Amino acid sequence: MARCGKKKVLNSSGAYSQMKDPKRLELESKISATLIEQLIPRWSGIYLSDEKESLPIFGPVADCEKIISRRKSTNVLTGEAGHAGSRIVFTKDNYGHRGTGCGGSGMTMCEAIDIVAGSLSCEKELKTSSCRSRANFITDGARIYLTERGDIQNYFALGEASSATSISSELKSGIGIKADHTLIIGRELVRIVAGLAQGVEGGARLVNQNEIPKPRIEIAASDDSNAQPAVLGDSLIDHLESIKDEFMKVYEKIQGIESQLIENKYLLATHFHSGAGIGYIQTFPDPVIVSDAMSSLGGYLNNTREKIIDTFNRELIDLKAMGMRDHAKRMKILAPSAGLGILSNTVFIGL
Repeated sequence: MARCGKKKVLNSSGAYSQMKDPKRLELESKISATLIEQLIPRWSGIYLSDEKESLPIFGPVADCEKIISRRKSTNVLTGEAGHAGSRIVFTKDNYGHRGTGCGGSGMTMCEAIDIVAGSLSCEKELKTSSCRSRANFITDGARIYLTERGDIQNYFALGEASSATSISSELKSGIGIKADHTLIIGRELVRIVAGLAQGVEGGARLVNQNEIPKPRIEIAASDDSNAQPAVLGDSLIDHLESIKDEFMKVYEKIQGIESQLIENKYLLATHFHSGAGIGYIQTFPDPVIVSDAMSSLGGYLNNTREKIIDTFNRELIDLKAMGMRDHAKRMKILAPSAGLGILSNTVFIGL
């Protein structure tokens, strides 16, 4: 469905601290007074008041787990009370029932934190408090999962052979972030890097005590099994410019050959030939050949003019797409035209 009208501009003034915003404090007071006077029922949920929404219950809770949840609910079928709504679970590595993951198998050094908003939100049918569920990495709404030691790729069902998991995550620390839309925003910089820390005495290593031979960053769809190396923009432009230089050399050679052919054709057409016989005999140039040579010369001059114009146009196109650069310093001398540049000003890829 197409979006109608202008995009809505969000006003963030309502997010300011009420201690710094008297109008916000006044509004909050009016809302609280209205709720107390029951002009707006508390169970309606409006203005973030309490509501009677029926939500799945987290459970069963393991002995080692500590849970912070937004609310408590009661199973309408069994009468069991438990944690519901958004939650933070301090636990040991697991990704479902209590027998999963390193924690479920009894391993040590496998601490984990599971942050969830929306239990079973992606199920086809609405799940209420009649349902009890632990972590579901497939159908929970949004999740940030941290594990000291586990298999993060497998928990999020990416598979061991997919392009996004070409290097196994088994028995390694991991952080998984999953939602319908995931945003990472840096006001000045966002860096996504892979590799061991630099300057660590004795050398950095993974949780499994291994040193990775070559770090790797993969950007791909979850079912893509054919990831390919990314292209480096500056190197690509250097290569394209070298190909362009070779084309120009060939073009200049062809231009030189055409010039020589025209010159030879003109000399041949205007040649005066001395013949043998009584007296001095000299033949005149054939007017047909001269006319043909002159017409060829005119066509050659027109073609040359068009080729010069085309060369200038190509240079302008190159400047619009690539700008002008100092290749030695990898610096821009002239920026490319807006919207036409090949190189991004925002995204950079390392070697």
